[in-house]
Amino acid sequence: MIIRVYPSKEPVEGEVKAPPSKSHTHRAVFAALLACGKSVIVNPLYSGDTEASIRAAEAFGAQIALGDGSLEIGGVCGEPAAPAKIGCGGSGTTLRFATAVASLTGEPVLIYGDVTLMRRPMHPLLATLTSLGAKAVSRGGYPPIIIKGPIRPGTAAIDAGTSSQFVSALLLIAPIADVSVVTSGRPVSRPYIDVTLDVLGAFGARFIREGYSSFRPASTGYRGTAYRVPADWSSASFMLALGAIAGRVRVRGLRRGDRHPDKVVTQALRAMGAEVRVGEDYVEVGRGDPLEGAELDLSDSPDLVPALAAAAAHARGVTVMRGLRHLAFKESNRLVSVTEALRRVGVRARASADSIVIEGGGVAGGRAWSHRDHRIAMMLAVTASAADGPVEIAGFERVSDSYPSFLDHLRALGVRAEVLPE
Repeated sequence: MIIRVYPSKEPVEGEVKAPPSKSHTHRAVFAALLACGKSVIVNPLYSGDTEASIRAAEAFGAQIALGDGSLEIGGVCGEPAAPAKIGCGGSGTTLRFATAVASLTGEPVLIYGDVTLMRRPMHPLLATLTSLGAKAVSRGGYPPIIIKGPIRPGTAAIDAGTSSQFVSALLLIAPIADVSVVTSGRPVSRPYIDVTLDVLGAFGARFIREGYSSFRPASTGYRGTAYRVPADWSSASFMLALGAIAGRVRVRGLRRGDRHPDKVVTQALRAMGAEVRVGEDYVEVGRGDPLEGAELDLSDSPDLVPALAAAAAHARGVTVMRGLRHLAFKESNRLVSVTEALRRVGVRARASADSIVIEGGGVAGGRAWSHRDHRIAMMLAVTASAADGPVEIAGFERVSDSYPSFLDHLRALGVRAEVLPE
């Protein structure tokens, strides 16, 4: 899918509703799968990635009923079935969580995904599960994977320096398998571990923890419950960046008290000179006069990098984003894809092993590829709103992985975008 996004002749202005959180939906689906009894997940995100988790839960034996504003899941009470295979699409979270759940079963399970998933590292998680008695076969630590359990109780030692999802996957199965989780290295994206604990706690799990270094389950199993998914600050960050670049945008549903890790987008946009107003259930961002480059540590919020890169492209001066080593292991190598895509539309951008540097001043326009990465596609669309010329984005269909209503929201705010024949 190729779209062309045109620069806005008038300031972009309006209001949209934030989509439900992808991260919370993934975790709630897997907790409900393992729970005893029925769970109702209210306000779930239905997207390419979360639907992969829903299909995985069904393959593991959950009874699932889809609704417009809710999702009912009858759990397996800690005893998942062993399906022959599970397809995860492009979802790294589904891949990590499904691998952990498969280690609870006594039969081999093949876990695979699309071409973007083939580059997502799995060695740390597979090594840990193997140390607990599982048998794993992989392509040098990458998918596809065959995993066979059951694992035994014990201590799961994990290197958390590549992805917090490894820790979250082990925490998911810890109350079922009687496993304590011990991390080494500095865990990246630490707030996402807190999200995992919050969601698992809603389903009855309790942990005794020491910071981010050890977690011991203080309860057994999960219970069915009603769980409401909060708004997704990660996806909303693109609309907020659009307001900072091209006018004024209000995003409803973003609550001041949310614990989503990417709430820090408001601090980052303020640091760049945008006008940011935070209400009880909305955030409004207006264009900076002008936006200024800034130094940003995004080690705990890597999903904000593409949205903030779009703002940085239009800022005056240089923006340096640091703490990004783990961006290499996302849907694309975002150290490469962010900078390459921006250069394609006339922005000076470069990356090192741990940072991205963007020399702002505007976007010329042109044609770029999404690298099969939903956040790169959205980054390019947002940069186009105040570019000198149109921006054509190839591979735009990946936006549906996380934000299916993105194009509708873009148009609702007055940005002209059209789908081109391939």
